[in-house]
Amino acid sequence: MNPLLTEALDLYNLKCPQTELIRHNENITYKIIDTDKQYVLRIHKPTEGFYPDFLNTNRGQFELIQSELDIISSLKNETDLSVQTPICGINSGFVQSLADGTPVTLLEWIEGQTIENVGLTPDIYKDSGKLMANMHTFFAQSAERDKRYSRYSYDQTILPSIAARIENAVQIEMISNEQAKTIINSLDEMRRRFDELDNIQEKHIVHADLGKSNVIIGVDGILTPIDFSLCGYSHFYMDLGGIYGLNFDDEGRKYIIEGYKSIRNCEINPRYIEPYFALSVVLFIACQYERAKKWDWFPGNMERWCRDIFKPLVDNFRFISI
Repeated sequence: MNPLLTEALDLYNLKCPQTELIRHNENITYKIIDTDKQYVLRIHKPTEGFYPDFLNTNRGQFELIQSELDIISSLKNETDLSVQTPICGINSGFVQSLADGTPVTLLEWIEGQTIENVGLTPDIYKDSGKLMANMHTFFAQSAERDKRYSRYSYDQTILPSIAARIENAVQIEMISNEQAKTIINSLDEMRRRFDELDNIQEKHIVHADLGKSNVIIGVDGILTPIDFSLCGYSHFYMDLGGIYGLNFDDEGRKYIIEGYKSIRNCEINPRYIEPYFALSVVLFIACQYERAKKWDWFPGNMERWCRDIFKPLVDNFRFISI
């Protein structure tokens, strides 16, 4: 067994844990089966080449993880939404530590499948939109209290750091000079639209990563959002823009928006979905371009992203509809 995993398991009152690696991205994530209970164990050590550190809020890693679990707990205790329950370790508290200082967390397992592994129907899409809307409603109502959380900010403040990462990607020849110029020009347009939005609506907590792999459909049909590790402050358009960048098709997006609007009777303007759609894509590039050396599909996708997303944004050409 991986020594890190052995050490992490010893931080919890588990009897006879069986382990299964789920994935290694921003965390090393395991499914744990312990007699009649199941959990998700996260060792907070990013995989090589995955660098979300440029998003940091100048808070420590422990503070960021603790705030994530506080957010999950508030959803669990103050809403009817289905979310995971954080589990305390042997030293009390939700965030434990390995000898090398790496944080470790344990949450209850949600039985079911991610929606990427089921036959998606209009009702599932609509329920996904309702789930997003219910979370936004809660966070909007608790926005004043939630300002205390140490979280990422998805707004104008991260754009210079993204630009620097794009320039680094050019240096290692993962992005061409022309592509970098298009992306950096698109960051300027994002800034303009974010400025407009600041005069229209307030920012509050958003999930920031509601892709198909982060929504579980239970045996009872109830949807559960998981993996709040990237959640942060933004306009609610951040999550709406994310559904355009996180492998949903046009029909699915339409139904998600329909479900969303059935809960939150608010105007949704494509002009403000577009910059957050572009942001979701450029964040992926900025976090993972070093890993992209191993991805045969990356150059073709870069061409498509520049052609279909970043260039139209720069030219103020409408490229999505709702």
